Amino acid sequence: MIFLVDKGSSKEDAYLIENNIVGVFDGFNSLNKYVDKDGKTGGIIAATIARDIFSKNDKSLKELTIEANKKIKEKMTEFGVDTNEKRNLWGTIAIGRIKDDKFEWVQIGDSLILVIYKDNSFKILIEDYDHDKEVLTIWKELSNQRKENIRELIGKEHLTKLRNKMNITYGCLTGEEKAIDFLKSGVEKLESVKHILLFTDGLIIPKEDPSKEDDWKTFVKLFLEGGLENIKNYVRNLEKDDPKCWKYPRYKQYDDVTAISLSF
Repeated sequence: MIFLVDKGSSKEDAYLIENNIVGVFDGFNSLNKYVDKDGKTGGIIAATIARDIFSKNDKSLKELTIEANKKIKEKMTEFGVDTNEKRNLWGTIAIGRIKDDKFEWVQIGDSLILVIYKDNSFKILIEDYDHDKEVLTIWKELSNQRKENIRELIGKEHLTKLRNKMNITYGCLTGEEKAIDFLKSGVEKLESVKHILLFTDGLIIPKEDPSKEDDWKTFVKLFLEGGLENIKNYVRNLEKDDPKCWKYPRYKQYDDVTAISLSF
């Protein structure tokens, strides 16, 4: 087992490696950028809550997800957050557990799980994860015009619109009961599996055209040649040369990267 943590500008990821359970948690903050008295954002609070709940490893993965979701809402209520406004919500998961000769998993949001088989074929276990496509397409149009501070330009209207679709058209663990309707889960037999990768979206290779599919073929090739570190270095080099996020539309120059690889 290998894990990789490379903090970007938000520092809102967490991870879990304990006994037979592993997970990555990509926290996101409210649009009003909540920070508690200790300087912690809502994103890292949510990610940490989910990690701590799953570390108990005493129930089914779905039951632990429900418990984590409730705990996130309780914490927001405790801190006086108006949870009726989606722009105020925080949230975070990709979790897997090895049991006998199987890999059980649950996922919500855009932390992903990729399986590489012994013949080097591969499969992303989650589909329809790219809920940012519409906003990043607008971002691309503005970048073609060489607009500065694009996040500020699209923030109030487009990011709020996207956030308001949360747990209506796509799911995130935000304390809302409807989040569980978007939970994806499954079981992967380990018989023909060589590697399983769990990672936050900061490890996904940036792309010039947000409407295109992600380049998983290159992603897997990089991993097989040099592991998680090789993918991370490739991604960081692309980001380094694009500080204004003009070539590769994205919300920040460097996103947090948290990843775990299991090899069999």
